[in-house]
Amino acid sequence: MNKKVFSAAILASAAMAMTSCSTSKNTQNENATKAEKITEAEAARPSADEDMDESYLILSEAQQNIVKKNNDFAFKLYQQISGMDSEVVSPMSIAYLMGMLANGADGKTQQEILKAIGCEGVSVKELNDCYKALMLSAGKLDKQTTVNIANFIAINKNFTLNSDFAHTVADSYQAGVESMDFTNSKSATRINDWCKKQTKGMIPSIIDQVDPAAVSYLLNAIYFNGIWQEKFDAKNTRLENFSGYTRDIKKVNMMHQNKKFAYTENDMLQAVELPYGNGSYQMTVLLPKAGKSISEVMKEMDADKLQKLSNDMDRCQVDLKFPKFTTEMDLSLNQIISKLGAPSIFQPGTADFSRFANGSFYVSKMLQKAKIEVSERGTKAAAVTAAVMLTSLGPHETKRVEFHANRPFVYFITERNSGAILFMGQFLGE
Repeated sequence: MNKKVFSAAILASAAMAMTSCSTSKNTQNENATKAEKITEAEAARPSADEDMDESYLILSEAQQNIVKKNNDFAFKLYQQISGMDSEVVSPMSIAYLMGMLANGADGKTQQEILKAIGCEGVSVKELNDCYKALMLSAGKLDKQTTVNIANFIAINKNFTLNSDFAHTVADSYQAGVESMDFTNSKSATRINDWCKKQTKGMIPSIIDQVDPAAVSYLLNAIYFNGIWQEKFDAKNTRLENFSGYTRDIKKVNMMHQNKKFAYTENDMLQAVELPYGNGSYQMTVLLPKAGKSISEVMKEMDADKLQKLSNDMDRCQVDLKFPKFTTEMDLSLNQIISKLGAPSIFQPGTADFSRFANGSFYVSKMLQKAKIEVSERGTKAAAVTAAVMLTSLGPHETKRVEFHANRPFVYFITERNSGAILFMGQFLGE
């Protein structure tokens, strides 16, 4: 049976940061952790609730469970992409695209999509309700932090979306739908302009040209712009050494400040939590201790352990050094999504997207472009993921500590209350 072309595109920007703080028995260790108590009152984390904007992210137990499952997916995704370069990815953006695809799929294909994002056993309706709640609340939690989640479907003018699918993506995903002439080069311009607008120019394009045989392009965009609660002073930024994996010494622009942050440590790592705005969003940074690697740390890390690190943190006086950096990444997702449990979506004649439109379709290509910029002022992050489908044939006493990120580290950007991971990545000094 002949198959037609269907293209789906997501916009994803991912950067993750992890944190933890604990006392150290060796005050002369390589992390230079110095014992110096502060009062119990000072040790308590500041309550950002008082400064919360009128909207506060509250999820049902079922929705919180989906967020946890998506966070588990984020760690499995990281294991698939981590290498010897600085990286950034948005697991949330991929999850949103996969969510839309799940609504267009049926049978085994739909179940594989849910499995790939960690949501095996979750109904599509439950997934839709959770993603809708996150999407409608994300941009309202903090007036100082901009979070934009957007979805868009460009449909070949020769095809028509099934009405149930069109209604669902319009309601649960707030997706705009636009019929286009895919033989006209202006269609590619329109799609890329949408990406550029939704990411404030960080991702100016996702495709070079539209495939005239394509049925549709599905896109999800996530944009984040957060101002540090404690900004760095640019006057204190200096070129300093950064030790790479191969013991090579690089020079990076190192920002510096000495303030109180949530912090913990253990035998493997130091972790610090850097809040944005009113504290609704934060970057958690995981810094492997000297002699330990990112791969060793992340091999032992999952969503539950990341949450435990956050729970174990105390308010500490932190001598913080953190690089000013920009990371961009182009990521092919076909093999990754297949390994995570959804190989059939890429197989003509096997994929079942019968709820999407009349015909037989499969995903021929899925990719993501992502970018993060970290500066004295804060963090900007964005990404675009594209899938092209074809038709077939409690406080403790704390210490003053040093957190000098002068070697490879992992980072996450999360929503504080749910723990939802928007972005994740690693920095190796490039």
